[in-house]
Amino acid sequence: MKLLLNRKKTIIGAGGVAVALTMALAALGPTGAYFSDTEQGRIDGTIGSIQVDGVDSLNLHFTNLLPGESQTVSERYKNTGLNAQDVWVVFNDAEALHALNDLGNYGEFHVAANNNAVFDSANLNDDGDLQSPPGCSGIFDPAGCWPVPEKILLQSNLAPSAMGTVSFRFNYNGVLMTGQSEAGGGVWNSYPLPTPANPDAVATESGLPYQIVATQVGQEPGL
Repeated sequence: MKLLLNRKKTIIGAGGVAVALTMALAALGPTGAYFSDTEQGRIDGTIGSIQVDGVDSLNLHFTNLLPGESQTVSERYKNTGLNAQDVWVVFNDAEALHALNDLGNYGEFHVAANNNAVFDSANLNDDGDLQSPPGCSGIFDPAGCWPVPEKILLQSNLAPSAMGTVSFRFNYNGVLMTGQSEAGGGVWNSYPLPTPANPDAVATESGLPYQIVATQVGQEPGL
């Protein structure tokens, strides 16, 4: 009995050493068994769009113009894109635009957006070297010539689904424009139309081509 008791004490003593050793190792640092938690996320998005459509017909028509009697034609446009946008009118045919500006003070041209004037000129001369009237040479100023530019800002920051209106008003000078052809009538703003086969061709077209252009806010149309 005495011997057996001594053996049990020995076993118990050995177990105590093992526990103490385990506690000592644990105190040295983590062993890889620790709590954690993970939440999964994702980054995604959508792409915006800039788009404008004409609500009415974009083909506008002056009818039987007479000197001193102005006419106005207009149409509506709508932001059909997903983002706010700037809206411009761009006169994209250089020959047609020059023909209009070649009228000088024989004609006047006005552009309005939502009934607000954005361009007005009673002297469309685009020849910077021509001294008629005085002040047309060099820098164009209110006292001289104001040719129609290639692009005019109609409206800035037009919201999606919102609409606007652009109007064009033209008038021949009632004092200077006194002659007419024997047959009378004719077409408005006739301009040369060269062909690829014959750049010097004398064929003509008439009117003033234009585009309604939408851009990101703060940007200008590329020409």
